[in-house]
Amino acid sequence: MPDPDPTQPQGEPPPVVRTPEDEARRAQAVATIGDVRITVGQIEDEIARQTPFMRARYRDRAQLEELVSTLVRFELLAREAERRGMGTDSEVREATAQSAVQQMIRRDFDERITVESIPQADVQAYYDAHPEEFSRAEVRRASQIVLETEEEARALVDEARSADARRFRQLAQERSIDPESRQRGGDLRYFDDHGVSPNSADPAVDAAIVRAAFALTNVGDVGDPIAVGPADGTRRWTIVKLTGLRPAEHRPVEEAGQGIRLRLWRERRQEALEAFVVELRGQITTEVNYERMSGIRFDPPDRLSDDPHAEGAEGEGAEGEAEGRGEAEEGTLPEGHPTVEAEED
Repeated sequence: MPDPDPTQPQGEPPPVVRTPEDEARRAQAVATIGDVRITVGQIEDEIARQTPFMRARYRDRAQLEELVSTLVRFELLAREAERRGMGTDSEVREATAQSAVQQMIRRDFDERITVESIPQADVQAYYDAHPEEFSRAEVRRASQIVLETEEEARALVDEARSADARRFRQLAQERSIDPESRQRGGDLRYFDDHGVSPNSADPAVDAAIVRAAFALTNVGDVGDPIAVGPADGTRRWTIVKLTGLRPAEHRPVEEAGQGIRLRLWRERRQEALEAFVVELRGQITTEVNYERMSGIRFDPPDRLSDDPHAEGAEGEGAEGEAEGRGEAEEGTLPEGHPTVEAEED
């Protein structure tokens, strides 16, 4: 008997046979919105329609509560849309309600709160209140070789100056007595003129090293050995190499204005919509019994593919979040800022 053709319809899946006990479990109302009930079975069916990756996330209680809240929120808006006569056919209620909710939101929110409705004064106020989003101080990257004595440092500095990037890392790993930076080939990462890293919780770089790094002119330059630490038994001598430079940047409000306006528009539209949902909750009796979620059952999790590009891989769950992050940062400095770094040999 030939194998079935996967390109041809295979017919409806066999009906699910449930016991009376299972039907009773699925009939329990997790939430009621007026006379509408959201049951355990409806939530199970909603989860079952999603991909294996998305289904797995609802094993987390917080994610499951968020799903229930989303269903409640939709029903509140759907009832209001129906009260306004925007779709009442019970046989196509869900599809009609979706369209009705979208139409209501478009009319009452999107047409009332537009990007163009954000005043320039509000854009300027946001710009003034968040200078760090539109200006960035110069930061530099350096590597070090820490030695016990000045004599050792001066004996090594000429070799350090003639070394390429790879050889300098080897010298740091072989000769430096600083255990932490030695493991990274002497790398101190990026820091500003106060020795503070802009994107990590690394401890501040010693002020003497900061001064030495900011005194160098070109990436790849190596300065004279410097003393680091108090003039007692803890003083060490350090050779500093400049390995990267990101110049200071500043975006004037004229360039940042449209991104700020988009951000303020999204925030105000969402705030108005959430306030409207709160108002509807006050008008329509709404109950949510999260404890009944314990009756929800999950299918055995499908094995997720090891291929990062396959359906259900990690990227699928992160796609919406990544898109949201991209939108949320439209007013900030672009990531492709000018950067000068030492060539990796």
